[in-house]
Amino acid sequence: MALLHIPLKQIDEARLQDLINAGAAESRTIEYKRTSYGNATADYSEFLADMSSFANTSGGDLVLGIAATNGTPTAIAPLSMPMEGEILRLEQVARSGLQPRIANITFHPVPIRAGGNVLIIRVPRSYNPPHRVIRQGSIRFWARSAAGKYEPDVNELRLLFNAVPQLADRIRDFRLDRIAKIAAGQAPVQLMNRGIVIIHVVPLSSFDVTTILPLRRIKQDFNSFAPAGSRMASGVRINFDGVLKTSNADPQAVQHRAYVQVYRNGIIEAVDSTIKAVSSGRPIISYLDDQLISHIMRIFNDLVAVGIEPPYAVLVSIIGVAGAQFNFARVQDYDWSSNYSEQLDRDQYHFNEVIFETVPTTPGDCASVVRPILDQIANAGGTATSPIFDEQGRYIPLTR
Repeated sequence: MALLHIPLKQIDEARLQDLINAGAAESRTIEYKRTSYGNATADYSEFLADMSSFANTSGGDLVLGIAATNGTPTAIAPLSMPMEGEILRLEQVARSGLQPRIANITFHPVPIRAGGNVLIIRVPRSYNPPHRVIRQGSIRFWARSAAGKYEPDVNELRLLFNAVPQLADRIRDFRLDRIAKIAAGQAPVQLMNRGIVIIHVVPLSSFDVTTILPLRRIKQDFNSFAPAGSRMASGVRINFDGVLKTSNADPQAVQHRAYVQVYRNGIIEAVDSTIKAVSSGRPIISYLDDQLISHIMRIFNDLVAVGIEPPYAVLVSIIGVAGAQFNFARVQDYDWSSNYSEQLDRDQYHFNEVIFETVPTTPGDCASVVRPILDQIANAGGTATSPIFDEQGRYIPLTR
C-alpha cells in the first residue's frame, strides 16, 4: 500500500491513518520521516539525496510528520512549523542543489485535527535523468530500491543516461504506427472525411507498466475526454485498448465525425475528420491553431482528473489535406481571403513534438509551449511564423 496512485488533493488525515493501520512499510515509492529536514549541511544533503533517488527511479512520496519503526509507520507526529515558510525553504534547497532541476515537485500539507500538519512531498519520476546532488562541492548520484536510496554503479548510470533517447524513440514509433493505421482506414471507427487532424498526448509515465487508468470511471463520465468540437461524448464503449469516446451516439453508426481513444496506459489519441470546409469552391482549414490549443488544454485537465500528471508529449499530424488552404484570420466566421495560405502541397504533415512540463492555465500559456507546432503549420502554408502571435510573441485570441 502506498500513496502514489492517489491524487495529492485527495490525501487527508484518514488516508494517512490507513497507512499506519495497514502497516504500509517504506518502499521504492514512499519514505516516512518523523520531522522535517534541519538546516545543517548533512540535513540538506540527505534531503537532496532523497529527492534525486525518487526522481531517478520510479518517483515517490516523502511523508514528513509520521513516525516509523524499521520503516513501518507507527503514528502521526504532526509538524508544528508554518507550512508556507517550510515549503519555500525546501523548494529553494531543491532548486539550488540538484542538477538538472527536477520539474513538477509538489508539496501537500495535510492538516491534522489535533493540530499541525503532515507534509507530503511528491517527487515525480523524471524523464530527464539522472539528477545529481551538487551541494557543497559534492557531486553524487542516487537511485532507489525497496530498501531505500543507494548510489548506482556505472552500469545503472549508463541505463539512466540512455533512458530519455529510448523513450523518445518509443513515442515516435507509437505515433507513426497509429498514423499509418488511421491513414489506411484502420481507426477505431470509420471517419466521415479525408481531412483529418490527429492529436496524440503521451504522458511520459505511460510506458511504465504500473500506469493503468480507471476505465470504468472514464466510461461513465461523458464529460471527460470528449471528442473535438463536442461538449461531451455522444457514444462511449470499452475496447481492447481502453475507452473509446465518439461523436455519434449510435453504436452501429457507419461513420463518425470525431473520436477520442483513451488508452489504458494514459495515452490519448484525439481525431477530428471535419477540419476542412469548402469556401468559394476551395477547401479551407480554418482556426486549426485555436482548435488545437483548446482541445489540448481539455485533454490535459481530464488526464490530471484521473491522476495522470505531466510531463506530457504532444504530437500533431494532419492528413488528407493536399490542395487545401489555411485560414489564418483572427475573426471567426469572417471570410478574409487575404488571410488564406498557399495551397498545401502534401497530403500528410507530421509536426515536431513538444513537451509540457506543467498544465497550462490559460490559452496563451498553452499557445506559448505549442508554438513550434503552430509555426510549422504556418510554414506548411507558406508563412514564416504563426500569425496568431503578435510581434512580442503574445498569443492573439480568436474573436467572434
